[in-house]
Amino acid sequence: MKRLATVFTLVLAFFAGSASALGPTETIQNATSGLISELSQLKREERNQDQIQRLVESYILPAIDQEKIAKLALGKHWRKASKKQQQAFIKAFRDLQIRTYTGAFKSFDGQQFKFDDARFNKKGNRAIVKGEMLQPSGQAIPIDFKMFINKQKQWKIYDAVIAGLGMVKTYRQQLTAQLQKSTLDEIIDGMNADQQTAQL
Repeated sequence: MKRLATVFTLVLAFFAGSASALGPTETIQNATSGLISELSQLKREERNQDQIQRLVESYILPAIDQEKIAKLALGKHWRKASKKQQQAFIKAFRDLQIRTYTGAFKSFDGQQFKFDDARFNKKGNRAIVKGEMLQPSGQAIPIDFKMFINKQKQWKIYDAVIAGLGMVKTYRQQLTAQLQKSTLDEIIDGMNADQQTAQL
């Protein structure tokens, strides 16, 4: 799971918010060169917490629909949650992503990406972009990016399937298991406590 999260993080790193007129594949390609350039200028030992978090907040978060991915990760339990719990979970889940992505950025080592043309659904409001992450060793990791177009006509990511493993499904399985032992409020409190510990 740790390896999957790391790969997923590096993938999402290349999806900064971009012009709404761009299609899903173009959105991905448009963001790639800029972030690769910025990361390449930082040696691994120079990548401190503040620098990496700045990249996360600048490039990753704008590319993800925070509410949608949180809702999908929580699954059927989302409908049972109150509005207050839903908003608290979105924020806690966002903080979890920031921590995960910030840690994974430190392991960036020259990975490159190539993408196929997007495959759209019949309505044209969802798309899958298939691609590969090419490791410096030459190993290629297949990745499917699931995207949708929001009300602002921007393409946003809501899931990624890496080497056959879906990130949303993985998070949902973990949360479902936790909810068999704890309440949603307890899980949110635990996530917030982890965030406070990480900031110390």
